[in-house]
Amino acid sequence: MTKRKYDDVNEFLEDESFKNWVLQTNATDINFWEYWIANNPNKKDLVNTAKDLILGISFRKNTVSEEKVALEWQKLQAKIKAKEAKPKRKVILLRKLSIAASILLIVTTGLYFLNQNSKITHKTHYGEILKVKLQDGSDVTLNSNSSLSYYKNESRKVWLSGEAFFKVDKKKATNAKFWVVTQDLSIQVYGTAFNVNTKKKKTDVFLEEGDIWLSLKNGETKKMLPGNYISYSAKENRILEDKNIDNSSLKTSWKDGTLLFEALSLEKAMEKIKESYGYAVVFKDDKAKNTLITGAVPLTNIDICIEAIEKSVDVIIIKKDNSLIISKK
Repeated sequence: MTKRKYDDVNEFLEDESFKNWVLQTNATDINFWEYWIANNPNKKDLVNTAKDLILGISFRKNTVSEEKVALEWQKLQAKIKAKEAKPKRKVILLRKLSIAASILLIVTTGLYFLNQNSKITHKTHYGEILKVKLQDGSDVTLNSNSSLSYYKNESRKVWLSGEAFFKVDKKKATNAKFWVVTQDLSIQVYGTAFNVNTKKKKTDVFLEEGDIWLSLKNGETKKMLPGNYISYSAKENRILEDKNIDNSSLKTSWKDGTLLFEALSLEKAMEKIKESYGYAVVFKDDKAKNTLITGAVPLTNIDICIEAIEKSVDVIIIKKDNSLIISKK
C-alpha cells in the first residue's frame, strides 16, 4: 500500500492493494480498505468510481470495443460504395461483409458469455481467514488453507475445499436454494448458518441455525436440525458421527480468529493447529499427547498460539523449520 492522499481516481487505479480489495483476493488488503473506507466517508464516490472502472476493465478486457467495430464498419461501407459500379464484386464483398460481421458477433458474444460464466475462486493461506460477500448477499468466512469457488452468474452454488462458515441470505420472494458441494456430499439450504469442514478426507457439517438437507455421495439424504453435527466419508461410504453439540463455539469459534478447546487431548488440539498453520507436529513424550487442554488460542499468530498452549498444559514447544516439537517440562 503506497502513501497517497487518494484525491484522484487514478491514484486508486494505480494501487495494487486497492485492486485486491475490489477483486477480494487478499485478506490483508481487504481488511485495510474496509477500515480506510469506513474512516474516509468523503471519498466514497471516488472509491465507487474506481471500483466500477476496475470491474469494468476486467469485464471488457477480452471484447472488441464499439469504436473499433464502428471504424471497421465505416471502412467496409466506403469500399462498398467505391465498387457499386461492379455488381458481381459488390455481391462478393457484401457476402464477405456478412461473414465478417457474423464472425465478429459470434466472437464478441462468446467472450461475453465466457466472462459471465467465468469461475471465481477465493483462496486462503495458512494462518489466514477471509470474509467473502457473495453476489446474492450471503456471507462466507473462509478458514486457513481453504478455497471457495463459484460461477460469476450463479453464486448460490459453491464448491468448497477446506473449511468455511456460511450465513446464507434467504430469498423469500423466489425461495431460491443455496448449494454447497464438497468431495463427499452436497448441502441444500434456503437461508441458515452452518459450518463445513473437508480437511480430513471427509466432510463435517455443523448446523448452527435453520435446517439443511445433505445429499450424500451414496445417494442417501439426511436432514439436519440446529445443534446437529454430522461427519461423512464418501471413501468409507458411511456416516462417521451423528450427534448434537450444545456449545456451538466449539465448531465455529475459528471464524472470529480463535480455536476453542474444551477438555480436548493435546494430541487432537495439535491436529487443529496443524490444519490452521501447516506445521508438522512431533511429540517427544507420548505422555504429553493425552494431557487435556481447555482454553482458546489465536488462529493468525503462531508464536502467541504456542505460548498459550505451553502455559495451559505445562509443555515446551520448539518451532524448528516446519515442525512443532513438543516435550514435557
